[in-house]
Formats: sequence, C-alpha cells, structure tokens
Amino acid sequence: MKFCPNCGKPLKPGAKFCPNCGYRLHTSATPTPNTSQPSPVPTMSVPSTPSATDQFVTSSKAAAATMKLVFSQVFQKHSQAEAEEIFIAGTQRTTPALSAVKSDWGRPWLFARVFALFAISFCGLLFVAVSDNNALMIPGVILTGAFAVPLSALVFFFEMNAYKNISFYETLKVFVLGGVLSLLVTMFLYQFVSFSAQEQYYGTFTWGDTISIGIAEELGKVLVVAYFVKKSNYSYILNGMLIGAAIGAGFAAFETAGYIYNAGDQLLDVALLRAITAVGSHVVWTAITGAALVAVKRNAPLDGKTFFQGKFLGYLAAAIALHAVWDKATVILDSQLLTIITVTIVGWALLYNLMGEGLAEIQARKQGMQITSGGKA
Repeated sequence: MKFCPNCGKPLKPGAKFCPNCGYRLHTSATPTPNTSQPSPVPTMSVPSTPSATDQFVTSSKAAAATMKLVFSQVFQKHSQAEAEEIFIAGTQRTTPALSAVKSDWGRPWLFARVFALFAISFCGLLFVAVSDNNALMIPGVILTGAFAVPLSALVFFFEMNAYKNISFYETLKVFVLGGVLSLLVTMFLYQFVSFSAQEQYYGTFTWGDTISIGIAEELGKVLVVAYFVKKSNYSYILNGMLIGAAIGAGFAAFETAGYIYNAGDQLLDVALLRAITAVGSHVVWTAITGAALVAVKRNAPLDGKTFFQGKFLGYLAAAIALHAVWDKATVILDSQLLTIITVTIVGWALLYNLMGEGLAEIQARKQGMQITSGGKA
C-alpha cells in the first residue's frame, strides 16, 4: 500500500490524486534520459598551510615591531624624577601587588643614560691619560671601559622586570657577589677541562676546546644563578632573567677588566672591542639560562631534578653552543664580525622568546589568583 507524501493517508492503487487532501500524485512513467551535464561535485577549499619561510618572515616582522616599541622611549626626554622612580622599585613599599603588574612589553630608557654616563667618563679619562701621558688615569679607563656595557645592560633587564619586586641594591649585590662567585666556580670547573695539543702549541682553539670552555663557564654561572634563585625563592621567569643578567654582567665586567689590563699598548682596541661585543655575550647567555631555570622551577622548590628538565637543558645547551661558536669566531666563514653578529642575534632571539613567555606568565598568574580568590583580584 502506498501513502500520500503530503498528508500520509493511504492511497488506492492507480490513484492520481489523494482522496483526503487532493494532492496530485506523480504516476510512473518511462524515465526520460538525462542529457544535461552532471552537476559538478562541490569541493571544499582548504587553505594552504603557511610555509616555514612565511612563518619566519611573519614572526620576524612581529619581533621587529615589538622591539621598536620597547626602545621607543630611549631618545625621548625624561626627568631625573622619573629615573629616581625607577631606581626605588623593589622595596617593601614600592613593590606592586600582582594585580597591578602590567603584562605588556616595557619601555626601558634609563639604561641608555647609564651607558652615556660611562661613555663620557671613559672618554674623559682616556683623554687625560693620553694628552698628559698620565698613567694614573689608566685604572679609571680600565674600570669604565669594562663596566660600561655590562652595567648598562643590567639596568635594561632591571627595567624589563615587570614585577618590580627586586630592588636595585639587591641587583647590584648579585652583580658583584654573583660575578665573583661565578668566576670562582668556573675556575674550579676548569680543573676538569683538558685543552687540545693544538691550543697548547699554537694557541688556537679546536671545537672541542671551545665547547669545553662553554660548558665550564655557562655551568659555573648558572650554578651561582641557582644559588640566588633558591636563596630568595624566585618563581617568576623575568626574575630569573634579571638574576642571570646580573651574574653574567658581573662575570663579563671583571673578565673584561682583566683583558684590558693585559692588553698593554692595545688597551683602547681591546676596551672598545669588548664593549661592543658585550651586548651579545655573557649577559645574554646567563640571562637565558637564568630565565629557563625559573621557567621550569615555577613555584616548586629548586632541587637537583630541576636541572634535568628538558626545557632547561635545551636552553643551557643553546647558551653553551653560542659561547662555543663565539670563541671559535674566526672559523665560520672566516669572518669574526659575521659570527659575532649572528651569535648576538640568535641570543637575543632566544631572550625575546623568554621575555614573551615571562609576560604571558603574568596574565596566567593573575587569572589563577582570581580563581583562587573567587574572582577577586
């Protein structure tokens, strides 16, 4: 039995209309062949996946735009009161609550003024030493030349610490004590380093030599970073970055002073070279490992297991590799300048990534605090 497709009532055999609703029924007939072209099967357009090159270009443009924003205040006019306000951060009275911490990129500028102060002092002392043949000015030239860039870079990281929870006094203490301790620990680790015959006879490093140096010095510095992180129980990535930068800056400043002292007649050349290259060496490498150490530690106590977390080991290996390539600079394309520029860019790219992670952490902690407190920040 058939049923009406309109009302569902039963139909009589051969009926042309539904007796209930009057719906006209289609009768069976010989099907007419379909001569029309078949309709095209609709296809879904799948967007192509961006290539690695496109992704690199996009991320590079974003990073460049961010860095332009970060350094936008360097050449703007600022008052002494603004500078003093930066330096008083991190005390019990001036440390902001987490809810008041800003998670956007900072706009540091004071570091440039500190560098200008050191540069002017260096030039003045050098002028007196040369024009008057005054050897008494040489220690001043050495100190200002050695400390100019490391201390300026340290102020940059101090300004970039969005939490504003570490005082400048504490930062300087880590800079001095941490720098000296890292040199002592590194000196101890060097007892286990064996240099190649090529280095001993010809004074040129092999890759094995530079990797050994990188391991000894980066491990020595990060162990001191771990001491200060554990001592004050730092749990923010940007805090670890600042502590690492302070120890790296101290290490670089004291080491550079020694290089300048031993330079003799090439004192000025060595001072300028070390100053220019300091923006991509020890300060950056130890800031990377310090941030990575705290990134895996978080709120947990720092113990031996922390050092074997994959993320930390990856960043530590990167710092060691950058250090090794730096020391072996003349090997890559026979261009020391190209190698130094490349290592500097890669180091700052890693730091940029860790800074972004540190800023994202602020928002995540705020949200966690709101959930814990029932929605109240």
